[in-house]
Amino acid sequence: MRDERGSAAALVVVMLPLLLTIVLGVVQLGALRVIAACIASAADLATLAAADDQDEQQLVDTGLLRLAPDAVAVARDYFALNLAQVAPQLGVSPEAAAASADVMAFPAQAQDPLTGWRYERPTVRLAAAVPVRAPAFAMLFLPATTVVNVRAASAAR
Repeated sequence: MRDERGSAAALVVVMLPLLLTIVLGVVQLGALRVIAACIASAADLATLAAADDQDEQQLVDTGLLRLAPDAVAVARDYFALNLAQVAPQLGVSPEAAAASADVMAFPAQAQDPLTGWRYERPTVRLAAAVPVRAPAFAMLFLPATTVVNVRAASAAR
C-alpha cells in the first residue's frame, strides 16, 4: 500500500489560495451591496427633502402645490450631505457625485425624458452614477472602482 500521509496537507496548500480568493470576492460584493443601499437611500432622502421644499406663496395664493425654485439645488445639497456618510468608500467626493447627478424638477402632469414616466404631481427626480472603490477586486486583478447607478423620484403631496 502507498503511504498517503501528507496528501491532505498538500491539497489544503493548493486549494487555500482559491478559497481565499472566493471569500475575498464574496466579502467585497457584500460590501458593495451595502454601499449601494446607502447611496440609494441618500438619493431617496435628497428627493424627499427637495419635494418637501414647496413654493409657500403659490400654495397660499392658489392652494396648489408647486416646487420651490431651488428644488434642484436642495436635492443636490442633500444628496452630497447624505453621501458624506460613505465618503471613504466613494471614488469621488460626495460633492462631485452630487454635482454630476442628473437632477430635475417637474411640474404636475409632466413627462420625464429620461424614464418616460408621467408625473401627476410636482416631482423631483435624481439619477446618478456614483463610482465606488472596490480594493479587494483590485487584488483579484479586476477594476478597483465600480459604478453604482441610482434613480429616485419624490412627488409633493
